[in-house]
Amino acid sequence: MSRMTCELLLRLDGSLLEGPCWDPRDERLLWVDIPNRTVYAMSWAGGNVTTVTTLEDVSAVLPLADAGEVLACRSGLTTSADPGRIQLPIESHRSWARTNDAACDPAGRLWVGTMADDASPGTGTLYRVEPDWSCHAVVGDLTISNGLGWGPDGDLMYLIDSATRALDVFDYDIATGAVDARRTLVDTSGWPGLPDGLAIDIEGAIWVAFYGGSAVRRFAPDGHLLATVEVPTENPTSCAFAGPGLDQLVITTARASDRSSGGDLYVLRPGTTGLPHRPFAG
Repeated sequence: MSRMTCELLLRLDGSLLEGPCWDPRDERLLWVDIPNRTVYAMSWAGGNVTTVTTLEDVSAVLPLADAGEVLACRSGLTTSADPGRIQLPIESHRSWARTNDAACDPAGRLWVGTMADDASPGTGTLYRVEPDWSCHAVVGDLTISNGLGWGPDGDLMYLIDSATRALDVFDYDIATGAVDARRTLVDTSGWPGLPDGLAIDIEGAIWVAFYGGSAVRRFAPDGHLLATVEVPTENPTSCAFAGPGLDQLVITTARASDRSSGGDLYVLRPGTTGLPHRPFAG
């Protein structure tokens, strides 16, 4: 098992940075600060950072197929072109719940999970949003619906429920978006912290950020630990492959419990490349 280190990419002193995503159209890195209601975009070549402010907490940002971005806000989905209006409500009737992590499958469907503000057990749901913006509840009884991703062949879907400390895998039907045969690939309770966001590389290995664990860990497709990235702050939240060659791993972080660090971006060259992010086809 190898050990790696990362370096500071961008100091922001934010609160809860999440959802890093590579946008190849303009070679930008996208991410959010959930409670600060801010969507960030950074030019990879120049390092220039721009922001969009939302009216609600914003948990994820993903490119749209045509132009712009889709945003997962507290009560549903909207776009960067109209961030003040929820276009697809998701559990908006539950004032105590919000969206959490989101990702797009190989066919351009958008998947987004929910959770209660107090992380009440079993109150979260994972939804599939079709390109026509129809929304379907798929996986229920979740607590903190978190990291999402698909294997290189698109026939496996990964999901983290942070509270259970499990990295689960499903059989996945790209043609229909159906999931089946859920099973736990990794029980992460043997490592410090809670599993949070994830990224998948071209070898099918899964990189998982451990909130409270000061690390990102790489797991093989069969679940055994391959590598650990040491992160110099308490709360890594997610990771994504970025850069024109998708050969750099960007790590988002949240403010540490003693507020001494966190809320910044880190980066390393992991020696492998990632899978492209698919835009939402809506």
